[in-house]
Amino acid sequence: MITITVYAVLLISILLISNVSSLKRSISCKDNFHLAAENARNSASLSLIKKGKMKTLEKIYNDLSEKGKDHPINIFLDSGVRPYGIGNPKDFYNTTKSSSGTITVLPEFNKKAKTGFIIGLPAPEIMGGVLRDAGAKAIIVSVDSKSGGATIEEFERFTREQTRARIFMPGPIAIVWNDVVVDKIQISYAATLGAAGIVLQADLIDNLPELIAYSRSLKVEPIVLSKDADEALFAIQAGSRCICLHMLEESKLLELKKQLPLKDANNQDILYSAKLRPESDFSTYSEIDISWVLRDNGFSSVWPSPEAVYATGMPDVYTSIIAMKAKASRVYLSPRQFLMDRKNEGATEFLGDIYY
Repeated sequence: MITITVYAVLLISILLISNVSSLKRSISCKDNFHLAAENARNSASLSLIKKGKMKTLEKIYNDLSEKGKDHPINIFLDSGVRPYGIGNPKDFYNTTKSSSGTITVLPEFNKKAKTGFIIGLPAPEIMGGVLRDAGAKAIIVSVDSKSGGATIEEFERFTREQTRARIFMPGPIAIVWNDVVVDKIQISYAATLGAAGIVLQADLIDNLPELIAYSRSLKVEPIVLSKDADEALFAIQAGSRCICLHMLEESKLLELKKQLPLKDANNQDILYSAKLRPESDFSTYSEIDISWVLRDNGFSSVWPSPEAVYATGMPDVYTSIIAMKAKASRVYLSPRQFLMDRKNEGATEFLGDIYY
């Protein structure tokens, strides 16, 4: 009787184990199916984005063929001369390299935020001065018509304003071209109009090493958007010194940063930044908090969402950027408290880091 009971228990255990194993295989198959489906959707979306952008570039190619050597792009590529009023851009790499335990803030000029349209933004001539005075070391101008809303003419006005700022204090800062870059002509156009850097998205570009090398040849710093370790490492091997991690939550950003090297093959420091995503209509406080954490974990710069910089109106642009680049910590102070009374920061400043 006891023997039969033992056999029965063993048989039931074997059946349970086999059922659990089959269930795990089923779940694994379903996960793989969903992952494959998601990758297929992403691949299809990226393909459509590329095709759409190539159509918009046809106008530039038509202008190039019509004007020939008189086109500003051809003039710049042949002689290095930019349109009148646009000077040589700032060195993005050295300008945004943080020091003394600070983090560089890269605000974005974008008229089409994810949570809605941003209306009432001042002209580039005003915004350039406002963001520069607030302590930004670079301005990212989003010129893609579908996701950014800024025009190429507005980008040119930003670079002209920075050229005129040579007589001011603080002086000129870097202007970055942010677009869905799929062709060399966009890099050439950005360089012609005085861009110090250009944003390249790793999963959108088939010939990333070629575009990185071409950008560097025109003295435009390539900033590669990467969402995982494979993309970031590939960009570093291809010659990029500036990696921007995006589409990741705070914990994932910190985890991914630990997996990546500090220096490239030429023993130069790799600058890591993070493109933050709005968590709500008013994400200023959370992005200030994340900026402090990223600073303490070796990030060189932060790319806040337009919602965080402009959501509470133009008067608070100064305080938002100052708070993000402050030497405060969530351990001792909340962003809300910092904005209410910045004297509680209690940090040691260095003369070279103070503008006024």
